[in-house]
Formats: sequence, C-alpha cells, structure tokens
Amino acid sequence: MQTIKPRTMSGFLELLPREQKVFNEMKEKVESVLRLHGLACLDTPVLELSEVLLAKAGGETEKQIFRLVKGDTDMTMRFDLTVPLAKFVALNKNELSFPFRRYQIGKVYRGERPQKGRLREFYQCDADIIGDGELPIEADAEVIAILSGIYSALGVEADILVSNRKVLIGLLNELDLSEKQTDVLNLLDKYEKMGKEACFSEVEALAGEKTSEIFNVFEMKTLEELKSANIQNESFKEGIEELERVFELLKVMGVENAKLNLNIIRGLDYYTGTVFEGRLKEFPAISIGGGGRYENLTGYFSSSKMPGVGFGMGLTRLFVLLKELGKLNFSKDNYSKLAIIPIGDTENFCFTLASKLRAEGIACEVLYSKSFKARMNMANKTGVPNIIVVGEDEVNSGIFGVKNMATGETVKVTADKIKDIL
Repeated sequence: MQTIKPRTMSGFLELLPREQKVFNEMKEKVESVLRLHGLACLDTPVLELSEVLLAKAGGETEKQIFRLVKGDTDMTMRFDLTVPLAKFVALNKNELSFPFRRYQIGKVYRGERPQKGRLREFYQCDADIIGDGELPIEADAEVIAILSGIYSALGVEADILVSNRKVLIGLLNELDLSEKQTDVLNLLDKYEKMGKEACFSEVEALAGEKTSEIFNVFEMKTLEELKSANIQNESFKEGIEELERVFELLKVMGVENAKLNLNIIRGLDYYTGTVFEGRLKEFPAISIGGGGRYENLTGYFSSSKMPGVGFGMGLTRLFVLLKELGKLNFSKDNYSKLAIIPIGDTENFCFTLASKLRAEGIACEVLYSKSFKARMNMANKTGVPNIIVVGEDEVNSGIFGVKNMATGETVKVTADKIKDIL
C-alpha cells in the first residue's frame, strides 16, 4: 500500500498538546473577562448560505472566501463573526433584550496569503453591544474597557488608541473637501504604512494648500489641542464631545492604557463614530483587537435601525505573537496535577484512587506503560507536577508519598489528605 506524506495545508495551524493547552487557557482567560461584563455567548454556524453571508461582501472579501455548493445549496464558510451576528439579531430580534450584549469566540476562514500572524483558519473573538434605534455613548467606553480588561487578564502590555471618525469628517467638511472625503480618509488610513512624507504628498494632490491644515489637526495628540483648533463644523464638535465622554468614562472605570490617536480610522464605510485599536508594546505596528461604532448592523437584513459598537480580536494571531515574545509557558502537555504510578499488582487500586481524586476535582492520571522507567519518563516528558508511586507497601499501610517533581520533595499523607497537598 502506498503511504501518503502527512502534511497540514499552508495557513492552517496545528499545535502540539502543550501548546494547545496554553492556547485553551488563554482563550478561557479572555472568555472570563467577557462574562464578567455580562455579555451573552453566541455560537453561530461555520457555514452560512452564501446569499446571507455575502450580503455586504465585495472587493477583497469576495476573493478570500471559501465557497462550496452541495446539491442546490450554495454555502460559504464564515470569514468574520459580524455578518453572522447581523443575521442572528435580525432573525431573533423579538426574542432579544436591548441593548443586546454578546460575545463569540470561534474559527473563521479567509483564503488570503498566509504570513506572520495571518492564517487562513484562525480563532476570532468578537464582543458587541447592539441597540434598537439608539445606543448611548457609554457603550463605546464599555467595549474599550472590555478590551483593556482582556489585555490585563493575559498579562500583556498594550495601548488602546482611540479616535472618532466624526472629527476628521467634520474637518474635511469645514475645508469644503466633502466630495474628496473618501479618498482623503483612505490615504490618511495608510499614514503609518506610507510614512508622513509620502502620505502628505498624496493628500496634497487632492487637497492642495489645505493639506497643511488637515495634517495640523490629524497629528494632534490631546483633546485640548482639538478644542483649540477653532473648527466650527458640527460633526467635528460632536466627535470631540463623544471623545471627551468616552475618556471620562474610561477614567472612572480605571482604564489607563487608552490614548487619543487620530491616525485610527479603520476603513471607509462601516464605522461612523468612535474607533479604536489595541497595540502590543513590543509590536506597535500590528493591530491586536480593534473596532468601533457603527450605525446599522442589520441594514442588509432588516429595515430596523440597529446601531452598535464592538471589537474583534484574532486570538490565534495574539497567541503566535506572545509565543514569539517568549511570554507563554509550555511546560505541561495536559491538565494533570498528579500522576499515579503503580508497581506490581496495584493497578486496580490506583484506578480506584484516581476515580476518588477526580470526584474531588483533582485532575490526575494513572501511568501504565510496560516498565517503571518508562512510566517515570512519561511523567517527566508530560510535565506533570506531582507523582505518587503505589506499591504493595503503600496499599497495605494507606500512606502515600506525594513527590513534587520540581523540588524533589516528598510528603507522606493518607489518601484522604492527597487533595490538601495538591
């Protein structure tokens, strides 16, 4: 029989058990923060009808999707968690309470060229607050606070850069550049990648002598500077007022890593107000979590106006970056706190002991390889922190030695006290 070379497709990540364990723990920490903020949990299908999932797609999205047809059913694998949310809310509006607060963690699929931190299959984490007709600005501050809480729970240093699209839109309207608004914003959105000189030059080709006025405001770093810019446009003023309220709320919520940065624009036609991005200190050019305010989540599925605010975070990407920084501990293969190693005819006793410990919430395993040496090697290789060697003497006396594999210390206890040691 011809053997097939085992391989994983490019852009799809498979982790070793000790890596998967750390990833799961990271995901659980993220989820714990989302639950602390009272968000409901959703789990939408990986496959959706193409006409539903691609309702607002176009351009690059169309090129990146994984699409298949089975019989008469045209299906697409979800490329984000936002469109499935829009479908869910439109479909279940009468069953939901608003503002509707939800999170979802799940795999998404994009047929783009794999590169550092970017895969074709990856875990995405989304959190959103959706209103029915209206949504107070307080929601904007809360989702930023949630993102900040996630960074804290993971023990990573990150800044959250915050802006409001109304500020730049109002500025361009003030300068009579409303017809060129989309093109100018598109260029400003590339400011970090292009560099100031190249970006200024391209904006100048559109805005002429008004370019200096645009960049004077665009590069301001404080609300006081913005308020002193003497721009009378109502959108500009409203954007500043919203930013003031958001930063006021973040302060009372104890969020200290949010900073004003008008470079954050995040696309052209989806976000309408507050926008923000998280940046790791060690990777300041890479966005790790970002989002903002949008006016109508369900516009493609319902006539009801449903504004919202939320963020998305690539958990797989974050995992890869933290691994590269050496900030993850891959010392264990599994969740066992204890390995029980039988010697002689004690296996039945060891399995009974393991069952009792598991009933008390202690994760443990019985090692039953062919030799004692092989069992000890397995305990060392999997990184289990404690072992008990059980022979006839231990069974007869009821006294067991719990050995700490890191320190080498052994503590003698009765079976009912093993849990206390661990």
